[in-house]
Amino acid sequence: MKIFYYKGQNRNGFSRIISAVLLFAALLITGFVAYQLFLVPKPLLKGTESFDFLSADKTVTLQGENIRSLEISIYQNGRKIDLLKDTPAGDKNTFTLRIRPKELALSDGTANMLVSAEAGMFRKLKQDIKVVIDTTPPSLEALRVPEIITQGGTGFAVLRARDADAVFIALEDKMFPAFPADRGADYYVFFPVPFNVKETAVLRAVAKDKAGNRNVLSFHTAIKTARYRSSSITVSDMFISAVASSLLNETTVSDYESAFKKVNEELRAQALEKLLDISKQTEPKMLWDGAFLQMKNSKVMAGYGDKRTYMYKDRIISGSVHLGYDLASNAQAPAEAANSGLVRFAGDLGIYGNTVIIDHGMGLMSLYGHLSVINVSEGQAVGKGDIIGRTGATGLAGGDHLHFGILVHGYEVSPLFWWDLHWIQVNVLEAITG
Repeated sequence: MKIFYYKGQNRNGFSRIISAVLLFAALLITGFVAYQLFLVPKPLLKGTESFDFLSADKTVTLQGENIRSLEISIYQNGRKIDLLKDTPAGDKNTFTLRIRPKELALSDGTANMLVSAEAGMFRKLKQDIKVVIDTTPPSLEALRVPEIITQGGTGFAVLRARDADAVFIALEDKMFPAFPADRGADYYVFFPVPFNVKETAVLRAVAKDKAGNRNVLSFHTAIKTARYRSSSITVSDMFISAVASSLLNETTVSDYESAFKKVNEELRAQALEKLLDISKQTEPKMLWDGAFLQMKNSKVMAGYGDKRTYMYKDRIISGSVHLGYDLASNAQAPAEAANSGLVRFAGDLGIYGNTVIIDHGMGLMSLYGHLSVINVSEGQAVGKGDIIGRTGATGLAGGDHLHFGILVHGYEVSPLFWWDLHWIQVNVLEAITG
């Protein structure tokens, strides 16, 4: 009996050990599953919308988080092509794919992009993206381009593009959008040639489609050097205190030189950036007609492109280039809209003071600065000759006058051409009707 009892204890102890092992294993498995389900973060992959269209040569950059394995392949006509297989380390990764459909023997049309990402056993991301493959660039033809443009001038071109999603003129690192004309596949584009553009700069027309294919045409347009006046202006403590207090919102000025430099350089740069931002709101059609008006009974006090050196206590402390015309008449003289359009801005614009900007369509705008009174509001339609405000000395101004500027896609160009009906007829109207 004692022997039998001893053996039973052995068996029960062994069973308890097995049970404990099984319980421990179950807890491990449960913990692992719980960890995978609740503690492992989901995989994230940003940028896959770039797969919607594939051009002849497309580079796609994806930003991934919490990805332990990533596979990307494309499927077309029963054939699957692997594009990427990676098992990255780290929580955040960048994946770059360069896809050339023709080299992969893919044909224009539709395909499916298959994306599979894993962060763990139960944390997976799968996407099946419908892809449009288009390797044919849009057609592009220049119907009318200027032969010569002076620095600080405005160019106008008529282009013809088919199957294009965007058409524009490129000059150095700047791009200026074209707008569909009323006829067929034609596009009109106004573009600036800023005062500081190099003579060797090349103008190009560019047409792009939704897939990213593009067609580029270079022009043989010559850029002519313009000669501008230079002047030296002495600024006093009183003048600096007057303009800086208002523009910097300070009751006292202790360092006159630093205050003037901040106004003339930092605030000027901010105002120019604001002009570029406002220019994006332009109407896609011409709202103006005929020559632009110069303010009545006004005298030109400063012209476009004048290079100014500012002197303080017999030292050069700053400089600027004047990018408009200063027109003076009687104090608080009526300021007229130079042509018809829509008011895009009416308010304070830093160094320009109280300012009105009128949109004349297709990137062409006029600017009225240093006003004492503004009589219009943003979004308001105005006609040529309408009184939009009165001249003043707000902003960085030494006396009552109007700063009148012409903007083309946010860059100030010389208004002189826009006051000249003959120039408008030869360079714009004949190009449209011809």
